[in-house]
Amino acid sequence: MAQQRTIEIRVGIFVLVCLVVVAGLIIRFGKYTRGLEKSYEITVVFPNVGGIVRDANVLYAGIPVGKVKDIRLQEAQKLQVHVVLQLFEGVVIRRDAQFVINQSGLLGDRYIDVIPGTVTAPAIKPGEEVEGATSVDLTEAIRHVVEVLKAAAGTIDRVDKAIKRIDETVLSQQTLGHVSGALANIDTASTNAVTLLAELRDVVSENRSNITVTLANFQQASANLTTSTKRLDDIVASNQEEVALVVSNLVASTDRVEALLARVDRGEGTVGKLMTDPTLYDEVVHLVQNWRRFGLLYKEGRKEGPPPPGTEKRGGRIPVPARPAQ
Repeated sequence: MAQQRTIEIRVGIFVLVCLVVVAGLIIRFGKYTRGLEKSYEITVVFPNVGGIVRDANVLYAGIPVGKVKDIRLQEAQKLQVHVVLQLFEGVVIRRDAQFVINQSGLLGDRYIDVIPGTVTAPAIKPGEEVEGATSVDLTEAIRHVVEVLKAAAGTIDRVDKAIKRIDETVLSQQTLGHVSGALANIDTASTNAVTLLAELRDVVSENRSNITVTLANFQQASANLTTSTKRLDDIVASNQEEVALVVSNLVASTDRVEALLARVDRGEGTVGKLMTDPTLYDEVVHLVQNWRRFGLLYKEGRKEGPPPPGTEKRGGRIPVPARPAQ
């Protein structure tokens, strides 16, 4: 009986030792070693937590510094999610740090990533509330990426159709033939241009001396023209008074001529009366006709011969033709 009891005690001690070892392994490999340390709490307010759950890790600069203790939804003025973080004692987080919800890989667990700020900002005290940044939902982001890829696929399809149309129209055999002809014409024109330049170079080389002489003559002519212009300027400058006097005399002469013409138009003077008086005009015409008929020594009262046929004497005078219209 005593031997059986000893065996039971030994078995109990062995089971107890195994339980202790298993608990130690769980604590060691389950990363619960820091759960026994002292901690403090802060509250982070997010507009959307993006599927984060309790006991999610809190990483500060990539180092685990705590867990998510509680998640509460509040609707005071607007919908907000209050996330209570349990941080290990001794971890100092500054007020300018950013609280962002990230995800470990594409299908990994979500965690709260604390991005450090400056070291001069004041520390967040236990129990305080801070604002968190809007989380990025990878599923939503992937959905948007898929939509963008679909739109890009449609664009690529349209570009492919446009390239196909360009290939059918621009790169057709007829167009390529025209392009080949144009390139051949350009090649011929380039060859002709090169030949022409060579001939022009030869002409310039053969007539270099003549060209030099011509340019020298042009230069001399330009110099002579400059000298003549300067002399003319000097003459005008030295005879400025005489030139002004000549111009004034011309103006005065023009005024006198205009006055004389005005008098003639008014019938003043001999010339004016001759041009405006019809009687004087008739007398002059009659005198000229008598001179032609009887000579320069004709006298008015002299005996005359018979008048020419078709004419009649009137008072001893030959009829005078009508005066032409002015």
